[in-house]
Amino acid sequence: MRILVAGGGLGGLAAAVALGGRGHHVLVLEPRPHFLGRAAGVQLTPRTLRLLGLLGVGEAVRDRSLTIDDLRFMDGVSGDRLARDPLFAWDLDTSTPLASAHHLDLYEPLLDACEELDSVSLCPGSEVVDHYQHAESVVVALADGREITGDALVLTRERPAVYSTVVPTELIADLWDADAATYWVGEDWHVSHYPLPDYRYVALSAVHHRSTGHILADRADLEQVLAAFPDIGYLARNVLTTGRHWRLSGARDHAPMIRRGDRVARVGGASNRHWPLETADVEQTLADVAALATSWDISCGSVRRWFAGYAAHRDEHAARVAAMMRF
Repeated sequence: MRILVAGGGLGGLAAAVALGGRGHHVLVLEPRPHFLGRAAGVQLTPRTLRLLGLLGVGEAVRDRSLTIDDLRFMDGVSGDRLARDPLFAWDLDTSTPLASAHHLDLYEPLLDACEELDSVSLCPGSEVVDHYQHAESVVVALADGREITGDALVLTRERPAVYSTVVPTELIADLWDADAATYWVGEDWHVSHYPLPDYRYVALSAVHHRSTGHILADRADLEQVLAAFPDIGYLARNVLTTGRHWRLSGARDHAPMIRRGDRVARVGGASNRHWPLETADVEQTLADVAALATSWDISCGSVRRWFAGYAAHRDEHAARVAAMMRF
C-alpha cells in the first residue's frame, strides 16, 4: 500500500517508521528543502519514552536525554507555587521518569530509522496544500503544482507557534533552580524552562495555547517576546528576560484540510492537559501513531476499516480526557 504523509516533523517521521516497518511504501512530504530538527529543547514524558520504544528508537533517545527529578508548577501571574509533586503522581511507571533532550536528540533517531527502511521515501521540497479523495485513492496537490496519488493520506499536526531559546546555565544559576523542570502557567499561555543534557544549557520557551500557523522559523527579539505576553507576572517576566537569540518556530497545521472521507487520517493535537502544550503535543502525536499502527494490524488490509477503527480510538480517547478534565 502506498501511504502519503504530509509533514516531515516528529509526527511525520514517527508515522513513516511505524507504517514503513509494516511493509507499506511511505512517502514523507516535507515542505522545507531539507529534513532538519530545531535548535530547541523538548520534554519527554514517561509515556513519550515508552512510545518511542515501540518505534525502536527509545534506547537511542534515552542515551541522549537527561532525567528530570524535580517538576514544579507556578502561577505565571502571581508567582505562587501551584504544585511540586513527585513524578510518580504523574505516571505509575516510575522506572520511566520524565526527561529532557535537545529536539535533535529526538528528531535524528527517527530520521535515521526512516533512512534505514527501504519502504520509506523522504521527499523534501514537497509542500502539501490540498487533497482530493476518490473511491480507491487519494491525491495530494503540492505548492509547486505537482500531484501525487496514494492509497491513504496521513496529515500531521505539529506543535503550535513557540518562542524558544537556550540559556547558558552559568547565567541563571543564582536566579532560579536550573535543575528543575518548571512551568509558569497563565490563563491561555505558559512559560517553561528545564535543563538540557550535560547541564550546560537550560531550554526556555513560551507559548500561547491558541497560537498556530505556518511558521517554520523566524528570529525574534526580547521585546517581541515580552509584548506577546502582556499579562505575564513579574517573576515569570524576569525568567523571559534571561533569554537571548529567541526564535519563533512552528509548523503548518494540516488538520484544517481534513474533509469527510475514508482515506485520510490525522495524527497529533494535544489532549493531555496535565502537561504544557508542546510537551503534550509530542506525547499525543506518538500515541496517535501507535494507535494508527495497531489499527492497521486488525484491519484485515481494508483502508476504510483501518481508518474507521483509528477514528473510533481517537474519539474514545478524547471522551475519556474530557471526562477526566471535569473532575
